[in-house]
Amino acid sequence: MAEKPMIFAVTAGLAAATLLTGCVSRHETVVPSAAPSTIIVTQPAPRIVTYPEGRWELRGGGTTDSPYFWVWVPTGSNPPNPPPVPRVR
Repeated sequence: MAEKPMIFAVTAGLAAATLLTGCVSRHETVVPSAAPSTIIVTQPAPRIVTYPEGRWELRGGGTTDSPYFWVWVPTGSNPPNPPPVPRVR
């Protein structure tokens, strides 16, 4: 007769442990690997746009110290000197 209370105690203990802790399941998350990077090579924008009467030249470095500016150069002449760099306050 001592076996019944022991089996009942073990069964009740397991049932209580299951109810108190809940169901445990393991779900592995699979993270897809990154796609290989694609390298795109582009040509720089043209700095000279030519017309029969002359050409536009893009000058400057595109920074605050040397901003971009366009200069019109008529055909058959020497390009003018660039203007002085504007002062930033």
